[in-house]
Amino acid sequence: MNWGGVFALFGFPDDEGGSKDNKKIKEELEAYKETPYFKLGMFHKLIMNGQVFKKQILNFFSKADPSLDTEGIDGAGEFMMFTRAYFWVEGFKFRSKFWKEALKKYSNDEFLVALKLSIHYFESTEEYEKCAHLQKILVLVEKNMLEEKESVSI
Repeated sequence: MNWGGVFALFGFPDDEGGSKDNKKIKEELEAYKETPYFKLGMFHKLIMNGQVFKKQILNFFSKADPSLDTEGIDGAGEFMMFTRAYFWVEGFKFRSKFWKEALKKYSNDEFLVALKLSIHYFESTEEYEKCAHLQKILVLVEKNMLEEKESVSI
């Protein structure tokens, strides 16, 4: 990704020497990308937006060429989406306070759906170690949701 181009959109032109502010912002963005909040968010967005994108792509190709085998396109798209999404949560540290705090922020029905869809996909490809990892995260999400529900009802 060309950070200079992104910053230029928001009034941060990429000058040759690089101002201190630009460098600081770039460093902060890079540091944020390593946080559990960012990684869990990327997992969530990839799965939820990927489902919508997949439907749009399949619809586009089926209209463009009705004889085209869209099943292969669908399979390749699912592989890419779920594999890339898993990349963001494969390093989930179950004993880390920071990971658990970040997961509390994402403990909602939509994140639960993203986890269940991922587990279902990796079951179909017989990647059971990924299923087990995702299942542990799912259990924590359900626990967080139950605790939130109980605290609201008290």
